[in-house]
This record gives sequence, structure tokens and C-alpha cells, in this order.
Amino acid sequence: MKNIILIVILTLLSCNSKKSEELIREEESIKIIKILIEEKGSELVKDFLSKENLPICINLKKVIVQTKCFEPTKINNKVIVMKLPEKSFNKQTEVCIEKIYKSKPINNSFFLKNDSLNIVNQNENFKPLKIPKNITLKFKTVELTKNIKITGKYIQFSIPIFSKDNKKAYLEFDHYSDTENSYGNSLYLEKVNGKWKIKYIEENWDI
Repeated sequence: MKNIILIVILTLLSCNSKKSEELIREEESIKIIKILIEEKGSELVKDFLSKENLPICINLKKVIVQTKCFEPTKINNKVIVMKLPEKSFNKQTEVCIEKIYKSKPINNSFFLKNDSLNIVNQNENFKPLKIPKNITLKFKTVELTKNIKITGKYIQFSIPIFSKDNKKAYLEFDHYSDTENSYGNSLYLEKVNGKWKIKYIEENWDI
């Protein structure tokens, strides 16, 4: 009987600890997005080709960390006709853990080895996260809803991925404008003296 009670107590403590960690990271995520919008918002929303300001998607996309990016795959010579997807909001994308760890400009030393398991475990958190509207009062916004599922032009941030001590973070920023002027960046941030600072911005993709 004592063993059962002990197991129940340990389980409850573990669950409470996990919930507390999720709340901390949710709060830090909003702080990061707030700083990015306050300090670089005008620059990030600007479509330099059309000179218009793009709306900010308040839905943060989820980035899944993949650990088996470079495994050999079977060759398939079968021709398959695929329908191109509609231009829609991103709910989820993927990134190789090697990209997070081996970014050359930051000398492979941003995240530590003991962060790896913690980083991968963050894949399990599928709770959707939105940017509070009070952060985007000066900007146009757009939201993924049942009625609005497709849009051509917008910018979007991802939910940050944190180090074990929650003092370093990786997130992605996507800028969807005209076809030839769309791009995405990876951002590496560190909490210094209680405030999040951008340490490095790396090109992720462009068209």
C-alpha cells in the first residue's frame, strides 16, 4: 500500500513539474515574440517589392525536430503526379537537429550536448500558441480560422525551441510575399541579464 501511495505522489509531482515547465516556456515564448515585434516589427512586415506592410499571423507554427535526417532512403523510380498544395498558413514544419547544433556561424557551441534530449522532447508539446493581440496593436494581423485557411501574403513566427535551462532559444521566421520575394530565417536567441537578445540570424530558405 505504501509503495502505491509513493508511486502516485511521484507521478503527481512529475506531472506538476512538466506543467510548470510548459508554462515557463509559454511565457518566455511570448516574451521573445514581443521583443522581436517591438524591435524589428516594422522591418519584418515590410514587403520591399510592393512597399506594403504584410499582416502578422498570430498563430505560431510548430517546428518538429527530426533526428534521422540523413538516413539512406530507398530509390523509387516510379513517376508520381502530385498536386501542388494551396498557399495556406503553416501549422507545422520540420528542422534537422543537426541544423540547430551545427550552424557554422555560431561555431557549433550555442546549444550544449545535454540540451539534445530536452530539445527532442519538446516535439511532444502540441499545444497551439497565439500571439496576444496587445502585442500587435500597431500592425495588421491575420488568424487561421475555420473561415480563413488560405492567404497569399503574411509573416509568421514559430514556437521557440528552448535549451534545458530555458536561457537559449531557436525559432523560425517566414516572410510570404510575392513568389520571388519570399524567404525564411532561423533565429538564435539568448537571455542576457533577464532580456532576450538575438545572437544570430541564419537564412533558412528563399524563393
